[in-house]
Amino acid sequence: MTEDDEKTAEHGAALARKALERLLARAENAASKGAAQTDRTGRTVTLPLSEKSFPEYLRLQRHADKAVCNANLQLAERDGAIRVEWDSRAGERAQILRIVLRDGTRLAEHLGIEPRWDVVAQAERQFGPYVAEHPVLTQVLEAWRKGNLVRGTRPGDVASWLDAIQVMQYCATKCGDDIAVRRLSAGLFHDSKRLEAIWPALDALAQGDATMAQSEMEDLFSELGLVKFPPTLLVAGNAVVMYGNENVRTSRPYVGFAPSAICSVHINPGFDRRLLTVENLTTFHEMAGQRPDDAIVIYTGGMPSPSWKRAYAVFLKALAPTATLHHWGDIDVGGFRIASHIAKCCKQEGRLLRLHGMRADAVLPGTVTRRELALSARREILRVCEHWGWGEEAAALGALAVEQEAMEPCWPE
Repeated sequence: MTEDDEKTAEHGAALARKALERLLARAENAASKGAAQTDRTGRTVTLPLSEKSFPEYLRLQRHADKAVCNANLQLAERDGAIRVEWDSRAGERAQILRIVLRDGTRLAEHLGIEPRWDVVAQAERQFGPYVAEHPVLTQVLEAWRKGNLVRGTRPGDVASWLDAIQVMQYCATKCGDDIAVRRLSAGLFHDSKRLEAIWPALDALAQGDATMAQSEMEDLFSELGLVKFPPTLLVAGNAVVMYGNENVRTSRPYVGFAPSAICSVHINPGFDRRLLTVENLTTFHEMAGQRPDDAIVIYTGGMPSPSWKRAYAVFLKALAPTATLHHWGDIDVGGFRIASHIAKCCKQEGRLLRLHGMRADAVLPGTVTRRELALSARREILRVCEHWGWGEEAAALGALAVEQEAMEPCWPE
């Protein structure tokens, strides 16, 4: 065989394989709606070798290339994978009109490819023990059946989800504790960075919905109690904290505590009329510097961790029943998620959380904005507002996210 003959054989065979792979892809898409041999209307899965569907075939310049391509497609026909329909106008078996799927499994075997329906069926078996606890896995499987990516995972990337489930199970046993991210990752997976690689799947499990706007990695980790280093609870206010074995007064401008070491809090009557939590550090410093005597301000450090929430609950127990609780954060999906977590802490103590400075229509014109709010983010913010009764914030929500640092500091009245 000459060099030209070898090139002809390679080109014709490659084109035939490309056509078969495209037919298999159509079969996989059909299988996500029903049987692998038909589409949703019951029509047989086909690939016309036409200018619209497969122009590469019609553009073959040399008869030898087309002959090799035809021969390779006939091999697939002999394997029972497809049926070849010929164009009778072009002469005896000279040009193919279309290829028709006969057996998707045999086509996949002929190509040496594991078909998507088998990949997803295997994933479904592996997910089986965990679907009841994590229904979001059904969303993953449905997306994979359609050939879609889910949180960066391709069909059959089961390991990422199973590892994420393992992390969720571990964190559930350490409720209220801070867990070192890389130490846990090394202990579970013998890879100190594996946990950071699978965080999008972990986020979907934590939210219970793979279609919701994705969290920031640091916020997700804080929510689960995963930390790169232990957090510090920054407090400004007239309070005495039982810290370990001694009483510590929260002198001006503020004091930092390890949340896990806070045992109790005492606040003199009259100095506990307002408690404000603040999402961002710059704003916390500003609010601490201009704090009224009857107010307490606490920095959340972004998404509050379980240990932060436990310490926050200690402060809530120390407040007078008439004290008002407020939270101020970014006007974006992360800011409202943080507010939702703090509202849940308040509800557990029989209290109500109000939002401060999170009405978008109150932001001065020209204030720096970070980005447009995605539709999914807007939907989630509105859902959070509806859940907690924050009607004014929902009604004022605009199309843009606003950083807390871009807003002038002010105290709740």
